[in-house]
Amino acid sequence: MTGKLTLRALLEGLVPDYAGPDCPVSGLVLDSRKVRAGDVFVAIGGTAGHGLDYVDSALRAGCAAILHDGGGSTPDCPEVPVVEVHQLGRQLDVLARRMWGDPGRDLDLVAVTGTNGKSSVAWLLAQALDGAMIGTLGVGRPGEHLPADMTTPDLFTLYRELARLRDSGLRTVVLEASSHALDQGRLAGLCFTSVIFTTLGHDHLDYHADRNAYAEAKARLFTDFVSQRQLINLDDLFGRELAGRLAGPGCIGYSRTDQADASVRVDAFTSSSEGLSARLWLDQQVLEVRSCLIGQVNLWNLMVVAAELAERGRSLPDIAEQISRLMPVPGRMQPVRDGDGRLAVIDYAHTPDALDNALVSLRELTRGELWCVFGCGGNRDSAKRDRMGRIAEGRADHVVLTDDNPRHEDGLAIIRDIQAGMQRPERSIVIRDRARAIHKALSDCAADDVVLIAGKGHETEQVIGDQRLPFDDAVCARQALEALPC
Repeated sequence: MTGKLTLRALLEGLVPDYAGPDCPVSGLVLDSRKVRAGDVFVAIGGTAGHGLDYVDSALRAGCAAILHDGGGSTPDCPEVPVVEVHQLGRQLDVLARRMWGDPGRDLDLVAVTGTNGKSSVAWLLAQALDGAMIGTLGVGRPGEHLPADMTTPDLFTLYRELARLRDSGLRTVVLEASSHALDQGRLAGLCFTSVIFTTLGHDHLDYHADRNAYAEAKARLFTDFVSQRQLINLDDLFGRELAGRLAGPGCIGYSRTDQADASVRVDAFTSSSEGLSARLWLDQQVLEVRSCLIGQVNLWNLMVVAAELAERGRSLPDIAEQISRLMPVPGRMQPVRDGDGRLAVIDYAHTPDALDNALVSLRELTRGELWCVFGCGGNRDSAKRDRMGRIAEGRADHVVLTDDNPRHEDGLAIIRDIQAGMQRPERSIVIRDRARAIHKALSDCAADDVVLIAGKGHETEQVIGDQRLPFDDAVCARQALEALPC
């Protein structure tokens, strides 16, 4: 963190004629619910209204000053300075650097974007690079991380967390860059050692106008930010288009389907319930790797780790050793086993492509039958529901439909939306209570069956209406297996 800052120093050059009172300031906050005494509340327009609508909340929390963009009614707050800043929304990164220095230049930053795989890549790379991550799984070193509210925090929270990690002695941070964050400028002012593209699928079309707008939001990480290299998944159609746009010496393609332009590719692999073994090609060099990660979907993630380490000058034996030591990603193809050979796999798959990849990966591990327990979140992109129903029916032998996070939607209506994509919806088992659904699948499956529990992954709460109830798929699966008769 930088030393104590005053309001006048914070505004220098941004409000040239500022002659109001000065005061010490200790932080910058966009969300009035997160204001602490001494913070500056920065009120700008957003998707849910204007920050000025929440001034009273910020004042009650003890804010030291209020900055606003002139987009709402100027509040009458004689107790604190209230300052209008021209084009305030475009100055957030300037304010952030004045408050917290420039952690983006002090740190070795890696950013990952894509519909699926962001969290897995961030978790695995943070381990391999002995660094921290910022993303869906939390903030900090893997295994020592703190929970996070969203995939990519708002700009001030992001800068504050980067500064905290820098000041703790960490040198490398891998962060997830969501399409929302890229569209809303939450990464403004940062520069990166590497930027990584995983996949483009169907998601967030309740926010973006269409798939093209969604794709272009992802592309901004590669076109609008300085980066030394760009790692692109060439097995993805948009990935190939993106690589064609970049086409520079720093652009590195990876592929598990032998795309011609890939610098990193899979030559051969074996997959079992115990993990993966693969022979990779890295720029004409052969690398043999073993990992406890399960499912061929993890081949993409291992290629990213191998490519990034190779670009940093690591030797092939060192890369192989690092990959062999990688801890599994919480809630991403996470196995839960019992002593009789039953296998439940917890995965965050909540998009059509992710569900398809998870089921395809598990089919090759399944000696018996494949089960799929899932639902879809409420008050989110509803257009994907029937597709996910069609995929589950086509890939699994048994489908159990249940509640995910219904939020303020009718859970049964969500299930009907999923069933609309099925040819034989009557064959699906409907159990709204998620714990009962998981217990049903694991009690009915045979010893050599595999049960995929999809949609919530690492989450430890279930959102029903305004309630956030404790719920963890992995814990529930473990309890269900332990309750089975010996």
